[in-house]
Amino acid sequence: MDLHAADHPKGFLDRLAADPRTGRITVHLTGGSTITGTIGETGNHSVILKALSGKEFYDAYVRYEAITCIEVQTRA
Repeated sequence: MDLHAADHPKGFLDRLAADPRTGRITVHLTGGSTITGTIGETGNHSVILKALSGKEFYDAYVRYEAITCIEVQTRA
């Protein structure tokens, strides 16, 4: 996975969702909290994260404007 500084969170998450090698990601939010999970679905204004760490039976709805950082493993 190549990282591009010009990516908007939506474009980056769309690329991650399309890449079968993508596993768990961590999303940092404007309030200072983090959410780790797998990408379920990307929409025009938000992303659904599934199988959250520590809350495997929960999903999260995250708005793109609330995202400050996305962590993803790029090397094996």
